[in-house]
Amino acid sequence: MMTRKKWNPLRVIRTALVLTVLAAFVGAVVAVFIEREWRNISEQYIQDATQRAATQFQRMASEVDASLGMVCEWGRSGLLDPSQSEKAKKLLFPFFGKNLMLSGISIADTDGKNFFLQPDGSIRFPSTEKEYNLEERPWFTPALENEGTQWTDIYSFYTLEKLGITASAAWTEKGGTRAVVAFDILLDDFFNGVRQMAPTPASHAFIFLPDGQLYVPGTESAKSEFRSTELIKDKLAMQGLSLWDVDRVREEGELKVVQMRFEGEAWWCGFVPLEKSRKQVWMGVIVPEADIVGDIVTRRQELFGIGFVVFIGFSALYIFLTRRYGRSLPVEADITEGEVREFIRKGENRSVEFKSTMRMNLHTKKPGKEIELAWTKGVAGFLNTDGGTLLLGVTDDGVITGLEQDVFENEDKCRLHFKNLIAKHIGAEFSKYIRFILLKMDGKTVGVVRCARASEPVFLKDVNKEHFYIRNGPSSDELPVSKALEYIKHRKR
Repeated sequence: MMTRKKWNPLRVIRTALVLTVLAAFVGAVVAVFIEREWRNISEQYIQDATQRAATQFQRMASEVDASLGMVCEWGRSGLLDPSQSEKAKKLLFPFFGKNLMLSGISIADTDGKNFFLQPDGSIRFPSTEKEYNLEERPWFTPALENEGTQWTDIYSFYTLEKLGITASAAWTEKGGTRAVVAFDILLDDFFNGVRQMAPTPASHAFIFLPDGQLYVPGTESAKSEFRSTELIKDKLAMQGLSLWDVDRVREEGELKVVQMRFEGEAWWCGFVPLEKSRKQVWMGVIVPEADIVGDIVTRRQELFGIGFVVFIGFSALYIFLTRRYGRSLPVEADITEGEVREFIRKGENRSVEFKSTMRMNLHTKKPGKEIELAWTKGVAGFLNTDGGTLLLGVTDDGVITGLEQDVFENEDKCRLHFKNLIAKHIGAEFSKYIRFILLKMDGKTVGVVRCARASEPVFLKDVNKEHFYIRNGPSSDELPVSKALEYIKHRKR
């Protein structure tokens, strides 16, 4: 039937479509936030991992600087003499136990006195060897010429023949001789420390130079060295290095986190300079995305929860507004001749009513107010109940007589008269719940009045009186004031 019902398939479909679009929109927004959070969490995870390594190096550098300063004070005060190696050993040997990653300590002065203290307590005198030239050592001259701690570039140690860096500082002895203390740190030792700080067992940490060469720790058959990527078997590190070079991290001068895929899996890679001032040596950390997924899943669940609450809230608001205001366009406002004939065949009922004319009294052959009130009463009843359809130009017996009996000049005059009667007896504000359609049938014009259930109670106005009607079977019954108030109170919105 064409009346508005409590359950209407088209309304259900429309509501389902709206809610589907809403769900898709909320889902898309949540997906965007999840992707953003996924990246933020992954980036933060990598940044924390790389920063820990850089912080460890910087902490070690700070401790080395403080230790060198202490040794210089001993030298200036006369406690430390490069010519007295055994006495100096007692002062210097405890530094090996301070977790400074020291592989050796050198003491040398401008008079040529020199010794090298090793972690096992043994002492060597490199200056006695022909190949050794103190002034060519990268830690000696820079310390003499500059104040404070000086760090060398990476170079091969003379004694150990392995790659490392040296921190050195100089002081002036009481006799005016300049002396230097140098702390050697093997890159292997630092590399092992970096690898131990990898955030997860599957993580990968590596050290490389700005030119893209990767550090390979020493083995029994090969020395520790930096190698070009084409000579390295570590494909994962090679791919990480390629991303570092493409993103031009060294030019931008800041830590970068990038995502990549390796052997079908997602990985996150971060880079940080071990020494901020010169950025000579860089460290990379690569972590499989699966190892970060725990924090991401937690955050994703939170976002889905928020999205679900938002969806439920908007859905509830939409349903409320639809129920309250959505009837301004009654469902199935259009109607076909076949549907009207089906109405006529079934006869009048709670949601269908017939009236012969809109204004003409067929007995007096004159327009009558009572005729207008008769059908507007039916409209008010439909609006106050569950909506319905009123056919004008159809007798109670279902005979199509047409609105031609109302003698309107044209259809526009007919529509205007209908609009004026609705405004006068029901109220123009309720027009949003009503549709008036003129339909040609059997050469005659039938007026189809389609009514949706109004959100507000509707009173029929007759001069200075107001009446409240509801549908009761095939008729519209007026309720007395007391019952009308009770009906309105319990009327479902």
